[in-house]
Amino acid sequence: MELAHVRGHKKVVYACAKIGVILAPLNPAYTDLQMVAALNHISASCVVLSVELSLPYKAPRLTKLHFQTFISEERRLESIPSLKHILMVNNSLAKCDREAFPGAHWYHELFNNDEHQGRIFQQSAALRPTDVVNIQFTSGTTSSPKAACLTHINILNNASLVGNSMKLTELDVICCAPPLFHCFGIVLGLLAVMVHGSTLLLPSESFNPKAVLDAVLKYRATALYGVPTMFLAELNELPKRSAKQNLFSSLRTGLIGGSIIAPALRQRLQKELGLSNLLNIYGMTEPSPVVCMTRLDDSDETHHHTVSSVLPHTEIKIVSRDNHQRVLKRGERGELLISGYPLMKEYWNDEQKTADALITESGSDLTHKQKVWLRTGDEATIRRDGTIKITGRIKDIIIRGGENIYPAEIENVLLIHRDLVSSVAVVGLPDDYYGEVISAFIMVQECVTIPQGQDKLSIDLREKSGGQAPATRNILSAQGTIITSEDIRNWVRTRLSRNYIPKYVFWVSQMPLTASGKIEKYKLREIGQRSLMKLQLGKSERSRYLPQ
Repeated sequence: MELAHVRGHKKVVYACAKIGVILAPLNPAYTDLQMVAALNHISASCVVLSVELSLPYKAPRLTKLHFQTFISEERRLESIPSLKHILMVNNSLAKCDREAFPGAHWYHELFNNDEHQGRIFQQSAALRPTDVVNIQFTSGTTSSPKAACLTHINILNNASLVGNSMKLTELDVICCAPPLFHCFGIVLGLLAVMVHGSTLLLPSESFNPKAVLDAVLKYRATALYGVPTMFLAELNELPKRSAKQNLFSSLRTGLIGGSIIAPALRQRLQKELGLSNLLNIYGMTEPSPVVCMTRLDDSDETHHHTVSSVLPHTEIKIVSRDNHQRVLKRGERGELLISGYPLMKEYWNDEQKTADALITESGSDLTHKQKVWLRTGDEATIRRDGTIKITGRIKDIIIRGGENIYPAEIENVLLIHRDLVSSVAVVGLPDDYYGEVISAFIMVQECVTIPQGQDKLSIDLREKSGGQAPATRNILSAQGTIITSEDIRNWVRTRLSRNYIPKYVFWVSQMPLTASGKIEKYKLREIGQRSLMKLQLGKSERSRYLPQ
């Protein structure tokens, strides 16, 4: 299924679960080639498409190319042999000529046909809690996506337990900004609301910060969901609105997750949106998705620095990155492993990746059952008070001269200057001497000026115009600030050790994001490496013409 927040989305989700059809929501931003590859990977027999898609962080587009690929039987057999049915949704404006696609079924016409009703009840009776109900393609911020197989027992229990921790009731109105094709949206939004009888509010077809704030105000939402980039966009939208106090007083709680949350961001959300009871969640697609979360009665310190504790019926342990048999003591950093009901069944049609992710060990309890642990690839520590602190992705950790450097610590320092910096991502780039060096990719606020011709380790990647560097803005902030790469280094120097100071500073006009709003750091590494190669090539070319 490739749908955004359109009306048919929810009905398709419930219908598939009811009759035992495995649903695989696809990212609407997929290209034709990506979509064909995904459908072939899972041997899809039916695809549900929206005639028009409004893409997160991109302009809306018609899906006509998708249809041309699928509708013709000849093309279909050639590109996706398993595909038998195409269901088209959301053609109310007649932007798609029906006669051009005679092989498609039309969504609204299905409700005028009840000939299959008896078969539906037969299929529902045969379902088991351990059946796979949902295939989630992981968002792949460090690598290409994998197809995680989630069962009824995975996602329904996770939705129930997260809702319990939020104390959801039928009086709650949940404004869900994350997309429904993502585990965050479908489990914590659609299913949690269904289990607890709450109301789900979908503010726009794809993420739009203005639409989110408008929806919260209009419908008096009591909870707001999002990832850090979404909340930042909403905060940046606030200055355009009335300065009335307690404008968002209806909000009593919310969920934030998807990446590490800077304490400075939490403080702004509490001050400007009144989200003092915003709950941190930690998880990933494979454990369907939430493993740990803060609670409404946790202290400010716990909210600001941890993900508190594990949800019921789930276990975690912190193990050595080099030896998964060695469990670490409290306070030591290592890889976080998860066990319990929420673990996915497998990666679809990929035994090797499944074996890499799921570790089976002999049971040590009285039942002697084998216990399965999921390798998360995340580094964490259990603090002395028992709360859990996520310190970053292991693949994101920068090893500079044999020392571990944690990007989140640098990002948190830079994000303190939120009036000047809108987004930050820190990655490691290869270096002949240190192995890796620290590189900061920075987006500044519109009111900030970046002077041209900075030091040789500052690289401007913002959009060029006519071969020239982008025009700097003359509108200065209240502080009249001009930012240089040396300012960036000084901010880090004053709060962290010298080993954490970025060598390279890349100025960017936008970050590469997944459709769920996570920064794709592997793409930043590729961009950084290409930029440095061009820089080296330019130096080599110039040196050929220098006097010897």
